[in-house]
Amino acid sequence: MRRLPPAPVRVLSGLLALLLASAVALLATGTPAAAHGTLAMSTPADGGTVREPLTTVQLYFTEKAAANAYLTITAPGGARVDNGWTYGEPKPLDKPVREYFLVNGVFEPREYTTGFPVVVTVAHLPAAGQYSVSYLSVASDGDAVRGTSTFRYTGRPTPRRRGGARRPTSRSRRCWLPSSNTRPPGRSRRPRRRRSNRRRRRWCPRR
Repeated sequence: MRRLPPAPVRVLSGLLALLLASAVALLATGTPAAAHGTLAMSTPADGGTVREPLTTVQLYFTEKAAANAYLTITAPGGARVDNGWTYGEPKPLDKPVREYFLVNGVFEPREYTTGFPVVVTVAHLPAAGQYSVSYLSVASDGDAVRGTSTFRYTGRPTPRRRGGARRPTSRSRRCWLPSSNTRPPGRSRRPRRRRSNRRRRRWCPRR
């Protein structure tokens, strides 16, 4: 069996490598991203710098976030400084966002020009540095929507606001169950009355 000269072998190898690279590039560009409900913009902007104290962070998605969406704000030291979130008023996006939908085996583009915000409350800003805003939601097609936006804060630390934390529900309150020989703290002893077939009452301290 005759061997090919070295030069034709190198040329043939180069052509095969070129064809392989072209096929990979074609596959990469031929299948568009089909994510829905993506993050379109945020306030503060991703990677931006904030010099004055802020009390909220707004994230604008291409569709309304799920009611059980999970959002957090993490301070430079790793502590969470978020305090719940609410829906905001939709507003026009700075730049339209294009998403692709698979229809009859073909990806069709759709452009979104309106942002649907969630407003995350900032409890306080304990230090200057980079803050991370993470989100996890579910799009209308059932796909998970997750990601992180960051901003750098260069202002002075702010104290934690009083009354900012959520109050526990009635189920989490500590209630005192009286026994036959004890009484609620701070209450005087009263004549005991006989009660038949009645449940004992729980005494909960006033807030």
